[in-house]
Amino acid sequence: MSPQYPQDPNRPPPGYVLKKKTHKFRNFVVLPFVGLIALIVVISVAASGGGGGTSPSASTDDSSVGAPQTRNDPRQVTPGKAFTIGKHTLARGWKVDYQEFGGSQVVGTVTNTSKSTSTAFFSIKFLKGATVLANFNCSTEELEPNQSQAVECYNSVTTTKRVTGWDKVTAEATL
Repeated sequence: MSPQYPQDPNRPPPGYVLKKKTHKFRNFVVLPFVGLIALIVVISVAASGGGGGTSPSASTDDSSVGAPQTRNDPRQVTPGKAFTIGKHTLARGWKVDYQEFGGSQVVGTVTNTSKSTSTAFFSIKFLKGATVLANFNCSTEELEPNQSQAVECYNSVTTTKRVTGWDKVTAEATL
C-alpha cells in the first residue's frame, strides 16, 4: 500500500484546474472611466488658471487699472533697475549684453525671496510700439531661500543684431 500524505485543506483536489479571474469589467470599463474623469478634472483646473485666488477680471478696484494683477501679467520694468516677479528678484545692474555670434542676451543676478525652495521662470520683452524686438527667456536652477544665482536670458526672437530702439520693456513670469 502506498503511503498516504495528509491533504492540505486549502488546496484543491489533485487534477483540478483553477480558473483565473479575468477582471474584464474592471479593466475595460471602470479604469478607463476613472481615467477619463481624472483627465477632465486636470483640464478644467488648468483652464481655470490653477484654482485659488481671484481672477483679474473680477476686480472692481479702479485704482489698479494697468497694474499687474498676478505674477504672470506683464509689468513695465527699467533696464538696470531691480524688479520682483513672484518669489524672485532680478537685482539692480541687469543689462542687455551683446555677443557677436550669439546676439543679445540679458545678464544679471536672480535671488529667491521666498521662504521655500523655488525655481525662477520669467521673460523680459523689449517692445517698440506693438512690435516685439526681443523676448528674453530666463530661468534658474532650484534656489534655496535667499540664495542668488547669475542668470543669462536668451532671446527667442531670431536675430543676431543688437537690441536697440525700444520704447517699453516688460517682464512677466512664464510658469
